[in-house]
Amino acid sequence: MAASAVFLSEVHSSAQAEREVELTAQEILARVDRIMEYPDGILKGYMMHITPDGSAQKLQITGYIQKNQFLFDIIKPARGSIQKVLYRIGGEDLWVYDMAARALFHKMGIDKYDDILATNFFYVDISNADLQSNYVARIDGSVILKNNDCYKLTLDPIDKTGAYGKLTLYVVKKNYIPLRIDYHDQDKVIFKTLSIVKVAQKDGRTFPVRYDMLNIKKGTMTVMEITSIEDGAAINPEIFRPEKLGD
Repeated sequence: MAASAVFLSEVHSSAQAEREVELTAQEILARVDRIMEYPDGILKGYMMHITPDGSAQKLQITGYIQKNQFLFDIIKPARGSIQKVLYRIGGEDLWVYDMAARALFHKMGIDKYDDILATNFFYVDISNADLQSNYVARIDGSVILKNNDCYKLTLDPIDKTGAYGKLTLYVVKKNYIPLRIDYHDQDKVIFKTLSIVKVAQKDGRTFPVRYDMLNIKKGTMTVMEITSIEDGAAINPEIFRPEKLGD
């Protein structure tokens, strides 16, 4: 009887420890999600795609951010606005208006993983949809990355139909800033890596302002950087309606 009681106690302790690890991983993910949120206001920046031979294509970006909805206007200097990308419901609902085709596309399912104008970023990559809501996380130890003591987390997608078989996330322990995300294909092979190169602070919170996305297979790099933020700007809520994107 005593042996049985000990056995039950050990199983209970093990299960409890497992739950604590899972909760800790998801809590880290929740803090990362808060850091990754765009600041409200009008953002100005650029996206630059660099090929192995050193040639580069630069696109200007204006972002209109209002709580859990945001619109990116992508501009080619010689041609003006070429694409508008609208994210609603915290990045879960995605619409793209292509100026050349004069067509509106509702990106759902695997279409969210289309690349943005032949860059290394997929539409889902800049959606800021919660990692916590879309992945199950576990802590796989600690590593030193860029002289920072980091958690290494493995993120398994809840929806298995996307282009990512899993993510590996490296998070600084002292402040929960994500330093790197490795994207694995369905065969669990890394094919892209996102580095958070620069962060800024506003209203007491830290958020990324430069993201470098490396495509390992192609040897290409896409840099996305926010260079200015106009907070307090009046944003017409009409711009967040999909049917208005072509106006």
